[in-house]
Amino acid sequence: MSYQIPPQPVAVGPCQIDTPIRAYGLSIRWNQPATMSCQTADVLMRFESEVVEPNAIKILGNPVVTERNFGAYSCRVETGSRHRLSQHARGQAIDLAGWTLADGTRIDVEKDWTDEGPRGRFLHAVALGACRYFSVVLTPASNSWHHDHLHLDIGPDRLCSVG
Repeated sequence: MSYQIPPQPVAVGPCQIDTPIRAYGLSIRWNQPATMSCQTADVLMRFESEVVEPNAIKILGNPVVTERNFGAYSCRVETGSRHRLSQHARGQAIDLAGWTLADGTRIDVEKDWTDEGPRGRFLHAVALGACRYFSVVLTPASNSWHHDHLHLDIGPDRLCSVG
């Protein structure tokens, strides 16, 4: 686990994270750092070690070495909404785009979601497993806004949209 704790809460307008961390990777190394709440980081770390890593070995025969994220904290409203703040605005969400395995294989949500082979099975197993850890899981099966990533959040709503 590699992270920094900012010296104060992250706050921009109505968007705030009271206990932020800037993580560079939790159980798995990331392509870029992401700022999120400590609670989100805790859930994400358990999800990576208990769902992503075991499924990569079981289904794909290789461990994950890098997780690609599109980011976590972002002060914005929900996609398709005019006023409701996104869970990203609270540091309670992350968007995952794919994984790279130890043998160099890249698993990409956008390209591999509909794959009927091991890549697609891995992505669906990861998304379904995410529903045990996160309150909202959105996938390419959810809507066109999520065609290239898995949205995972720990907000108050409940939705497991795996397809």
